[in-house]
Amino acid sequence: MSKNDEVMGDKIIINNSAIGAVGSNAVNYGSVTSSSENYDYSIMLAEIIKLKDTISAMPTSDAHILALSALIQAEEGASTQNGAFMTGALRKLGSWVFNVARDIGVNVIANYIGK
Repeated sequence: MSKNDEVMGDKIIINNSAIGAVGSNAVNYGSVTSSSENYDYSIMLAEIIKLKDTISAMPTSDAHILALSALIQAEEGASTQNGAFMTGALRKLGSWVFNVARDIGVNVIANYIGK
């Protein structure tokens, strides 16, 4: 902007910043940067194991094998307290696994499936 420019409304200048909302009445409903979440890994691990055991007892199909693979990865992430690895594996699971998780009462894990 030159010094002879007229400003009508808001004058907004952003320099090297992560901005989630800009302007009049702008609202940011979440963080624009990644932040480390605090997980209760013992609960997460117990629920992952319960879900893995339930799916292991189901008739085998390719979808079941893929789900078990993702759950094994999520279990490893929970065991090593690597939240990003754990949730990344859980997000690979499809809606049918979400339904199983909800039906068996592993609601903490269900919240991360398919996000």
